[in-house]
Amino acid sequence: MLHKSISLFVILFVVSVLTFAGEKDKKVSGVITGAHCAANGMACPTSHDLHRSELPGIFTKDGKFYTLANVPQSFLAQWPSSDVTVEGTVYEKSNNIYAAKISVGNGDKLKTVFEEGNIVDAMGHKEKLTTAVELDGKWYCSGCSTMHDKAEEK
Repeated sequence: MLHKSISLFVILFVVSVLTFAGEKDKKVSGVITGAHCAANGMACPTSHDLHRSELPGIFTKDGKFYTLANVPQSFLAQWPSSDVTVEGTVYEKSNNIYAAKISVGNGDKLKTVFEEGNIVDAMGHKEKLTTAVELDGKWYCSGCSTMHDKAEEK
């Protein structure tokens, strides 16, 4: 019985090590683009509609393409062809990032739009991703989404 317990422990340990192999907390910078464009070695043009076309992700200067594991595709698609920096756990083998912080913008002027499970909308309001609202391809806090709805009713 003790031998079986030790064997089970060793197997579980090996599986957990292999599952998390290649995982590293770091920062990845690039531009937001679609997977098809990245597969062809380029960033999509600014006119490319990432909401309808394809999987958005981060295309780096060295030609790598990363998808975000914990953020909806439509959230990232708000900023096609924008510069982006993502901080979080990077899984190199699967080209995935579990984002802790996302900042977008142009060049040195990056604005935090996601941090520790919260979106930061255009007005600077923080809201849990689970309660944030997507309207017309943009993400808002619940209060701003209500104001947006009322403005459209008029």
